[in-house]
Amino acid sequence: MELIREAGFQTTMERVVEPGLAALREEIDMPLAEGGAMHVEVYAPQGAKRAVVILHGYTESGEKFREMAWYFVQAGYCVFVPDHRGHGRSVRAVEDFSITHVDRFGDYVRDLEALMDGVVLPRCGGLPLCLYAHSMGGAIGAMMLMAHPQMFARAVLTAPMIAPSGAPFPGWAARMIAGVMCALGKGNERAFVGRPFDPEKETFERSFATSRARFDYYQSKRVRMQHLQNCSPSYAWVREAFGVTDVLLNREQTAKIQTPLLLCQARQDTVVLLPPQEEFVRQVRGAKLLAFNAKHEIYGSADDVMEPYVEAVLDFLGE
Repeated sequence: MELIREAGFQTTMERVVEPGLAALREEIDMPLAEGGAMHVEVYAPQGAKRAVVILHGYTESGEKFREMAWYFVQAGYCVFVPDHRGHGRSVRAVEDFSITHVDRFGDYVRDLEALMDGVVLPRCGGLPLCLYAHSMGGAIGAMMLMAHPQMFARAVLTAPMIAPSGAPFPGWAARMIAGVMCALGKGNERAFVGRPFDPEKETFERSFATSRARFDYYQSKRVRMQHLQNCSPSYAWVREAFGVTDVLLNREQTAKIQTPLLLCQARQDTVVLLPPQEEFVRQVRGAKLLAFNAKHEIYGSADDVMEPYVEAVLDFLGE
């Protein structure tokens, strides 16, 4: 697999990757039982030997993972990339595109279950099915592995949100404040020190990537496209995010996971806590941990990290 290098990254993405993916892309808006739709991109190359579901993280979108989708397509995967509710082109309960809101974290899991039943499983044709999930998507993915132990052949969780950091507040304080505000009926309002989308303040230096080329490419899309401008949580999202730790570090729940699992850890992570990730790996039978000298967005790293990272992901899922 040839890595897309930082030198000439934008040119390669615009002239090779985006047209190549566009030629394969099918876009589906899958209706959800409670209203609205979940948007998903499907890439089905001829002769695919495996399938993979990509789950993006908080304030992201499936579109942010175009580079990773390209690697999977080149490696012979049928690729499914949904936007979680409140993100991208999927249904939103809050009109402000900069606010990321969910009533219950379980809604993400139920949406994914509906996607698997309605889109993924009918289209994979019995191919071995893999999971690649980042951050918040990693928490959603881990819950799916608990609820459906036989669904995925292999799984990679990359910088998963086993426990959010809560910065700038201690985790207990963030959870308490969010709970109080939700009880006051303000669950769908912007939380804490969140602010509207402002590209002047969302700089590369403040980002969770270490590759300026990769950061700039997606950031330019965010500036142009309102549906990519998620940047702050609602109080309900904060409450629910802290609640996932109770589930993901529950030994009765982790014992249900049977899928071979690799957790890719970002050693410079300030978004999620590292010790809970390590405890999660200890609790899941046979799970492996692989650490990278990266910030939270390992997939947004410089080439010297990105190359072994992509290789490790493809090697593990391809076993």
